[in-house]
Amino acid sequence: MTYLEFHLIFNLPLLLLLLFFTRKKLSRGYLKWVAVVCLIVLTFTFPWDSWAVAKGIWGFGEERVLFKVGNLPFEEVLFFLLETIAVALLVILFLPKRGGEEG
Repeated sequence: MTYLEFHLIFNLPLLLLLLFFTRKKLSRGYLKWVAVVCLIVLTFTFPWDSWAVAKGIWGFGEERVLFKVGNLPFEEVLFFLLETIAVALLVILFLPKRGGEEG
């Protein structure tokens, strides 16, 4: 299985399901915050993951990735973003309605 196939089989259905359930709650404000959090995640995960690959702590099979961004497969960077978006959508899903109303 390639890294991209993993995303298509496991992460994409989760994201679609979360998008379905949060569709009425999503606003520009939430989307902006998700984007900011994604930038923060990339800022912190990309360097240490690249360092770990460069040091041989772990690696990725060349035949299982599309292309690399620096030392990292594109799919690894995509993983950072997809997981961050999934967690953000879960948070949005469980936030109370605006104005503090429950239900």
